[in-house]
Order: sequence, then C-alpha cells, then structure tokens
Amino acid sequence: MRPIAVFLALAGLLVSSSAALALGVPDGGVLDFAILRNGEAIGRHVLRFKARDRDIDVRVEASVDFRLGFIPLYRFDHRAHEVWRDGALVRLSATTQDNGDDFRIEVRPNGAGLTLSINGATAPIGAKIIPASLWNIALIKQNRILDPDDGEIMSVATADIGGETIKIRGREVATRHYVMTGDFKRDLWYDRDGVLMRVRFKGDDGSEILYQLR
Repeated sequence: MRPIAVFLALAGLLVSSSAALALGVPDGGVLDFAILRNGEAIGRHVLRFKARDRDIDVRVEASVDFRLGFIPLYRFDHRAHEVWRDGALVRLSATTQDNGDDFRIEVRPNGAGLTLSINGATAPIGAKIIPASLWNIALIKQNRILDPDDGEIMSVATADIGGETIKIRGREVATRHYVMTGDFKRDLWYDRDGVLMRVRFKGDDGSEILYQLR
C-alpha cells in the first residue's frame, strides 16, 4: 500500500473511532446492565455496538420478569436495532411486549426528514430525533426525544447536577450526573468519555429502579 493510502486509511480509522467515542460507545462494544428493583435483580438491559465507516450499529435487548413468588406481576421484553450515521439516527426498528401491550416501532428516512411508524400508523417526525435508549449522551441536550418502547415523542429537560464518583464493578469511577425531567424522568451518570455508567428512576409503584453495570 502506498504511504498516502496508509495515511488515509489510518485517518479513516481515527475518524470512526472519534465518532464512536463522541457517541458514548464503550471499549469492548458492550454495555451490560442488571436491572434492580429496590436492590433485587428483576431483569437485564444489554447494548451491543459495532462501528464501521461512518455508521454505528446498536443492538438493544431488555427484559424484565418481576414476580411475587411464582406469580408474575410484570413482564417486559424489548428488542431494538439503531443505525447512526455521522452522529444522527438514520434507522430504528424496535419490538416491545409490555405486560400484554405489543408495539412495533420503525423510524426510516423520508426525503430530508424521518418517518415514524407505530404498529403500521405513520407520521413525519422531522430530520433529527434521539431515542431514549440512554447510551447517547447527546440526549441530555434535547427537549424532544423518542420512546423506543411505544413510539411516544416526549418533552424533556435535563439538568447537570455535577461531577460524582460512583462505584462500578468494584472500582471508583468519575462521572457526570444528570437529571432528566418532564415526560421521561431519569437520573443518568456518564463517565469522562460520555459512556453511560448508571441509570436510576422511580417505578410506577414508587419503587427504585437501578441499572447497574455487570
């Protein structure tokens, strides 16, 4: 390979790596969270990332099986596939079974914008939207986000609480703590590279739900 070709290839790798890092893609390409309810494990939320050229491919799997003894009280299953190009969402496919309610969500390009489909019903949503899959730290700058579970467009505001050191996998990690309010309420912690470290929120019954990295 000629020297200029080597340089261009390396430059391309650096750009791809920088873009991935800016979006919060972790080393190793996997974020694996245990879902805890009042400290008890009830599910798992896993994100798998693959960066190639200008694209970042994200696969999301989340499941909850909350029981009282042998009696199922709440079941949730979510599968999603996100495709990002140059920092913008270009495609999203998601299926969700939420305690008996089923949703199929699609986001596709439509000219200069995007089209959202919820169980086959479609509507334009503009050129830019970020789903509330939470891994992309650009979420904190948005006032409208997409719920990938049911397709709702939610109004939010996010406050920067400041730096906070938390324990992840037995070690101290410096993070930035943000609080999202509005239609979607979450406490979010990202590390210095913008990688999601922890999520906390209140369940519908007032219980504390925590996403803790495994």
